[in-house]
Amino acid sequence: MTGLRWFGSSAEDIDALKKNGDVDGLIRLLGHRNFDTRWRAADALGTSGPAALGPLVAALTSRDIQIRLGAVEALGTIRDTSVVGPLIHTMRLDENDEVRWAAVLALGELGDQRALPHLVSALKDKNRYIRYGAASVLTRLHWQPEDKSVKAYYFIALQKWDAILEMGSDATGPLADMQKDHDPVIRQQILELLGRIGDPDAKNSCQNALKDRDASVRWTAVLASAKCNVPTARLPVLLALRERTGSNPAAAALLNFLFLGIGYNYLGKWWGFLVFMAYMSILVLAQLELGPFVPYLLAYPITALFAVQTYFMAKRMADL
Repeated sequence: MTGLRWFGSSAEDIDALKKNGDVDGLIRLLGHRNFDTRWRAADALGTSGPAALGPLVAALTSRDIQIRLGAVEALGTIRDTSVVGPLIHTMRLDENDEVRWAAVLALGELGDQRALPHLVSALKDKNRYIRYGAASVLTRLHWQPEDKSVKAYYFIALQKWDAILEMGSDATGPLADMQKDHDPVIRQQILELLGRIGDPDAKNSCQNALKDRDASVRWTAVLASAKCNVPTARLPVLLALRERTGSNPAAAALLNFLFLGIGYNYLGKWWGFLVFMAYMSILVLAQLELGPFVPYLLAYPITALFAVQTYFMAKRMADL
């Protein structure tokens, strides 16, 4: 049966494994290349009862993401509260966001109050799916936020932007904190809210957003800055401090030094490859006449000049 992991497995095969109590065999199938097989194996494990708990908890440490995902799903289906601790650990520390999200939903299926503090902490997670999952589970468990700050995190997780706007300056701190979100669309929405709220305490948040990697977020920060008490005269300076995401000038210069034309191509110039082909043709013809090494000695001083020109050309290119 172990060969089924790589060569496919029918519903009958999975039913046979379940009937024989082969929990380890079913767990191996959680890593199968076929989604339907993984789903059937997880479903079978979810109805295997307490006998599957130990192996499933051990599977939470598997190197295979699909096995960890299936194990979390099965544990959520079994709904045995003895696994609350391992699921909390997975939700907090697993390296994969999808596994962590699945752990949040599984804790919701268990409905154990011990998970509440950890789910509340998950409202501040960088990943919007994990935040939304935590907020949805807390809602299902009839949880109520204990203060305005937590309430703001809760609304941000559910993306209830109108409710956050009604909170006014009470939401400024949580909104600023959630600018750490991985999704630039969320960061942009947060900046728009900060601008509409117009709290001077959002000044640092708007200034930091001017250095965001995403151009849309930076532009939204520019629009929000006036209402966040950021002096207009400081905008160019702050924008200049952003991390550059465009082409690397040094890399373009090096490419043109070694392979004249490829540096231009790297910068997005369509004619760069034509320059490279002309350079190589001249180099080959010169090698036929002067030997293999002398043409390089003649070419490198010339390409060095082009490398310097390419460096400053790249530095002048827009990166907004």
